[in-house]
Amino acid sequence: MNTTITRSVISLATAMLLTAACSSDGDSNSSTAGSGGSSGTAGNAGTAGSAGTAGSAGTAGSAGTAGSAGEAGAGGNGSSFAPYFHDDFESYPEGASLSGNQPFDAAGRTVASTEQAFRGNGSAKMEIKAGDQGGFGKWGGVIPISPDLPKGSEVWVRLQVYWPSAFEFSASPWMKFIRLHNRTGAGDNGGYNDLYVDNANGPNSVLRTIKEVHDVWAVSDGPPIPRDIWERYEMYLFVDDKAVDQGGNGRVRIWRDDTLIFDRTDVPTITEPSGTINSLYLFTYWNNEAPPDNDCYVDDLTIATNQSPPPNVDAQGNARIGAWPSSP
Repeated sequence: MNTTITRSVISLATAMLLTAACSSDGDSNSSTAGSGGSSGTAGNAGTAGSAGTAGSAGTAGSAGTAGSAGEAGAGGNGSSFAPYFHDDFESYPEGASLSGNQPFDAAGRTVASTEQAFRGNGSAKMEIKAGDQGGFGKWGGVIPISPDLPKGSEVWVRLQVYWPSAFEFSASPWMKFIRLHNRTGAGDNGGYNDLYVDNANGPNSVLRTIKEVHDVWAVSDGPPIPRDIWERYEMYLFVDDKAVDQGGNGRVRIWRDDTLIFDRTDVPTITEPSGTINSLYLFTYWNNEAPPDNDCYVDDLTIATNQSPPPNVDAQGNARIGAWPSSP
């Protein structure tokens, strides 16, 4: 299979044309580089609700427990779906560096690998070594989003991840996983919209999420993080400095495979009206700066925006990338 990498020009009349590069340490100006925000109060928010029409974030859903959802098509078979970014890591030679914006930035230990693949033959192997301390510039990688996504935008990030049985979830207090960065109107760090791995062996507080600066945690109980198989994660943001619960549209949804594990209507996803979302961070920093030798694999990484929304919906009617283009 050929790699498809699409970086569509996002025609947003109100987009802030700021530079896509982030600060050199990945967490500058944040309240704490290691923790990604103060702890606040952890709440059990791993329940999902019904949520209007696909892609709409204007109405808070009623409470209810998320269930497994089949893949309903919002856009047929997805043949017309042109994501902002997609890479299946099939076109790189074995062992090739995936740093230097090919396709990641700050990804010194990330290489193309045929050791594991969700589909086809290749994936991105992401590695951190004992002695790398926090590992920024080596562990994981960054995908800039340009132009920045302003208030009123929507963004989806979907990936497949494979954790080998030897992987140690020993970052403390939690392990950074998927993060969408908020840049202020002045170009400063406005904090991250974070998904962390907390208690990987479950069943309590397996995953947790926070918008830094807002600093209110929510946790998801559930089955342990599986080893030696692929698992799909997807994060959705409606970009707004006011949450749905405060009369705005700010919202975070996160799916684990086909289960909606977070549907947060209490979260402003940017800190101010002029703020933007300007980059995706995968891992990038090892909390407690004492990593073991660790590696995992990422495949079928896709970023979509409201300029070309995803082709699928979940059981509640929420737009998502899901299993696009198809299961292997």
